[in-house]
Amino acid sequence: MAEYSKKYIITGAPGTGKTTLIKDLEKEFPCMHEVSRKVILKEQENGGDAMPWQDLEKFVALVYDAFIIKLDLNPKALFTDRSILDLIAYLRLDGKTIPQQLDTFPYLDKFHRKVFFAPVWEAIYQKDSQRLQDFDHCVALEKALVNIYREKGFEVVRLPEDTVGKRIRFIYENLNQV
Repeated sequence: MAEYSKKYIITGAPGTGKTTLIKDLEKEFPCMHEVSRKVILKEQENGGDAMPWQDLEKFVALVYDAFIIKLDLNPKALFTDRSILDLIAYLRLDGKTIPQQLDTFPYLDKFHRKVFFAPVWEAIYQKDSQRLQDFDHCVALEKALVNIYREKGFEVVRLPEDTVGKRIRFIYENLNQV
């Protein structure tokens, strides 16, 4: 199995089909799964408050640490479900201070410049016990995500609002090189 020096990020607001897409991409390529949901699940199981809708700063710190560990443990992964750059968008949207390690992280050294962006899509959006944000919040978060990725030098490539198979074909057609 090949080891990839950089990973492609698949990002977007909650409920846009990223995890479903990653699961299908994993049939062909090694992938890194989202850290945020696992942090939320663990906090809920332990009665903690480190969740985006309770203590955002604590949540960001836990996700950052877990993501860095996972990044080191997954050198063979070609795709990642989100990145820690998403955390800046959450913090900005909430008017919080950006931690220095997030602001100065060498994103372009770790990730391909091209980022695949799953747009908010009301037809597939569903709340669940780890996704409490309403659709309007997701729309606002989408803008914040696009802005931060562009600010950090990434090219944001919007995925079509289409089937998983068509989204995967779109990604394959838009990869820099594999």
